Amino acid sequence: MTYPNVLVLDYMQRTGQANPEVQMTAERYIGLGYQRLLTFETPGGGFSLFGDLPADTFLTAYGLLELSDMSRVYPVDEALLERTAWWLFQQQQPDGTWQVDDYRAGRGRLGATSYVAWALVQAGYGGDPRVKKAIDYIRQFALQEEDPYDIALAANALAAYDPRDVSTRAVLDRLYEMGRHEEGRTFWPAREASFMGATGASGSIETTALAVMAFLRADAYPDAVGDGLAYLVQSKDSWGTWSTTQATILSLKALLLASEKAGAVAEPATVRVSLNGEQVQEIAIDEHNADVVHLVTFDRGFRARDNRVEIEVQGGGNLMYQVTTRFYLPWELVPPRETGEPIAIDLAYDRTTLAVNDTVTVDATVRLNVPGVVRLALVDLGLPPGFSVLTEDLERLVEQGLIARYEVTGRQIIFYIEDLFEGKPLRFSYRLRARFPLRAQTLPSVAYDYYNPANRAVRSPLQITVSKAP
Repeated sequence: MTYPNVLVLDYMQRTGQANPEVQMTAERYIGLGYQRLLTFETPGGGFSLFGDLPADTFLTAYGLLELSDMSRVYPVDEALLERTAWWLFQQQQPDGTWQVDDYRAGRGRLGATSYVAWALVQAGYGGDPRVKKAIDYIRQFALQEEDPYDIALAANALAAYDPRDVSTRAVLDRLYEMGRHEEGRTFWPAREASFMGATGASGSIETTALAVMAFLRADAYPDAVGDGLAYLVQSKDSWGTWSTTQATILSLKALLLASEKAGAVAEPATVRVSLNGEQVQEIAIDEHNADVVHLVTFDRGFRARDNRVEIEVQGGGNLMYQVTTRFYLPWELVPPRETGEPIAIDLAYDRTTLAVNDTVTVDATVRLNVPGVVRLALVDLGLPPGFSVLTEDLERLVEQGLIARYEVTGRQIIFYIEDLFEGKPLRFSYRLRARFPLRAQTLPSVAYDYYNPANRAVRSPLQITVSKAP
C-alpha cells in the first residue's frame, strides 16, 4: 500500500496537517515501499509484475506515475525516473503509439497510448516531441472509441497535456455523455477489463475515478464531478478502501484532487449517533478533523434483536461521509459456503493430531468455476500457531511453475498464482513442522481474484493438537 501512503502524505503536507510524528511514520512506510518497488525493475529498465524479464509496458507506465507522485514527498533517484521514461520511449511505435503486448492487449492502442502519454506528461516530459506525437494520435482517434475506460484514459492524457485545447473539451464532452446518472450520483460503467484486469464494480470504480480526475483537471462539468465523487464515496468498503489496490489509488487521487480544488470544509458540522433512542454520542466536525475516521462504540443498551441506530447531521454544507458497521459470528454459525462460487479452495491436512517435531502435509486445490481465466489469484492459507513452514517445498513449487511467488508471515502463507483457467484446477502440497505442544486453530484460508476480490472463497479454520515429543 505504498502508493496510498504517498497520496495521503502529499495531501497532509499540502494542507499543513503533517506533524513531525505523522510525517516520520509515513516516510518510513514509503521508504520501505520504495525499496520494494526497486526489486520489480527488470535488467535493462522497465518494470514487471515480479521483476522478471520481459518488462511490461503498462506496469512501467504505472511505476513512472507512482514514482512521480512519490518524488513530491520522498527522495526518488532522478536516474530511476529518467531510465524508466527512456525505456517507455524505446517501446514507442513509429506512429507515436504504444501497444500492450500481454493479456492486456485487448485494450488496444488508444488505451495503452493514453496511459503511457499521461504518465510521461505527469513525469515532466510533456515538452518532448515524442509525447506530442502520441497526443496527436489520441486527438485523432479518441472520439472513435466506445469504451468509457479508454475515453477516460484519453481525457486524462489530454487534460494533463493541455486542458484548454478544443480537442480536450471534445473528449470530455464525449466522456460526460457516457456517464450514468441516478439518484444524485454518476458513474461510468466498465465494459471490458481494465489494464489491471478489473471488471464489474471494481472496473466501474476505476473508470469513474478516471473520469472525475479528467473533469477536475480541465475545470469541466462540476455537476458530474460532485455526483461522481458521491458514487466513489458510496462505493467504499467497510475498511475505508475500494476493494482493490488500483481502485483505491485512483479513488484517492480523485478525492484528493477534489479537496485541492475545493479547499477547506465550508462549515462545521455536528453528528449525533444514538442507539435505541437512549445512548447518544456527539461528534463535532470542522476543518481540522473532517478527513479522519470517527469511531463510535456502544457498550450497553443492546436488544436481543432489532436494534435501531439513528444518525443526525446538522450543518456541514456539502459534507460527504460514509457509515460502516461490523459484526462477528462464531465459525459454527457462519452459513455454509454457496454452490456455484466463482473460485473454490479445498484444504486438507493429512493429520490434525501429532507430536512436537512431527510434520504435517497440507494438500491444497484451487479451482476456477466460471468461464475464462484469472490472471493473478492470491491464495492466503492460514498457519496454525507454533508451526514452521518447510520453505524448500515452497521453493520447489516456484521452480515447477505451479506458483509465481510466495510470502510467509507469522500467521499465513500467501501464494501468488498466475493464469488460473476454468477446468484446470491447481493442486499443490507443502509441509509444516510442529514446534510446541498446543491445541490451536489456523486462520481461515482465502482464495480470490486479485483484480476482482469479490470473487473469493473462504474456508473455516482447522483445529490442530500437538502433544509433547515421546
